[in-house]
Amino acid sequence: MNYPVWDVPGLGAGLVVAIIAIFHVLVSHIAVGGGAFLFVAELWARRQPEKERILAWLKRYVVFFLVFTTVFGAITGVGIWFSIQLASPEATSLLIHQFVFAWAIEWVAFLGELTVLYLYYYGWSANPERRRVLLAGAYFGIAWMSLVVINGILTFMLTPGGWTLESHDIAAGFFNPGYFPALGLRTVVMFLLAGLSAFVVAGRIDAKDSLKPRIVRFAAYWVIPAAVLIPLFSYAYWATLPSLTTQLAQEGVAGLAGGKLEVMARALMLAGATAVLILVGTLSFAVRPRAVTMGAAVALLGTAQLGIAGAEFFREMARKPYVVHGVLYSNALWAKEAKPATLTKPFLSRAHWHPQTQPLTRARGEWIYRLQCASCHTRGGYRSLEQRTATWTPEFGFKWLETMNATGVMPPFQGDAEDRAALTSYLLSLNGRKVDPAAILNPPPSKAAVVQARLEEVTP
Repeated sequence: MNYPVWDVPGLGAGLVVAIIAIFHVLVSHIAVGGGAFLFVAELWARRQPEKERILAWLKRYVVFFLVFTTVFGAITGVGIWFSIQLASPEATSLLIHQFVFAWAIEWVAFLGELTVLYLYYYGWSANPERRRVLLAGAYFGIAWMSLVVINGILTFMLTPGGWTLESHDIAAGFFNPGYFPALGLRTVVMFLLAGLSAFVVAGRIDAKDSLKPRIVRFAAYWVIPAAVLIPLFSYAYWATLPSLTTQLAQEGVAGLAGGKLEVMARALMLAGATAVLILVGTLSFAVRPRAVTMGAAVALLGTAQLGIAGAEFFREMARKPYVVHGVLYSNALWAKEAKPATLTKPFLSRAHWHPQTQPLTRARGEWIYRLQCASCHTRGGYRSLEQRTATWTPEFGFKWLETMNATGVMPPFQGDAEDRAALTSYLLSLNGRKVDPAAILNPPPSKAAVVQARLEEVTP
């Protein structure tokens, strides 16, 4: 309410953030896991009879790794910061102010890992082997430290733990209930992605080259154990989730949710299915390493991208109706302010960024939509309100807005009866139904009511 609204037609602000984020998660996880791969591969190559050929391949992998992680990582990283501050400035401000020193550590770690990576790559020929190994190990350690920091902030948004706006217990918020399970889960996913990215570079080795089976199987050793461990860490993370989140996901699987975010269950199932496909694909690569092509390896990495999309969508939707669970709603309403005395006041009198509109008009209803609904819904695109209100009657919409938070996945409506009437009128207009807000607020008596009233008048 204290910032201008970012109304993105068709997609919605939240989906813009999600699209950028799922690509960034893939790149950032490869950036960390690939560091561990480089370190271990350096040590492994030194003990092999084909040491020089393995190192020559490893240098090709470093080129792919450096370009992919620095270019795409930088673009998507900046994109996330740009989009989240527009989509949810209140939440962005909260995270920055509460974890300012954590952000500082992360940014220093990011600069450190880039510096070490460039020293590693550009000093490949000049550096002795021992120094190169130390640089690879240092890169992984610094990169993993950035994960340690970011993980605390991300898990805080879903499971704040003992942190509250009153206590500001930063340690409790950072090391929240979901912190360690999520850290373990993300770490093994990074190892898995490191192996998958190595398949891409190994796919370019000629099938007749004796080096190809050795490289492919070495990469498979990173994927298979990680794929086996992912369900264990996932279960530990699941145990830390809010009860409403697990209930909605389970009901979605069982088909009993009555329209309440069944997509959560589908996202979770997508993540699980892709993990199985990756394991099967990697086992087939290990059995027939010479058959691995770059196209097949990219397809397997793309499968991992789908799994990340499912997992990230689940994590984001698991917070509904909050952006910071129990603290800040998705539409920037603070949970502490969600009291009847506050909620029933005229809404636009408390919102700072809007034109002056007349009460009981569709224009006012449109601005209430923008300020309260557009953070999660669009008019006719993603999470379409046009579709969701297609069967509404004026009476139903007016009443439903008053109790919409009873669904468990919607914040409470903010505003008085006139605001509800204005918003109902605007939402009905999305389907071409022009209903005056005043008629919604004070509907004319029905024919049955008129007849009943007349009967009462003439009855002695």
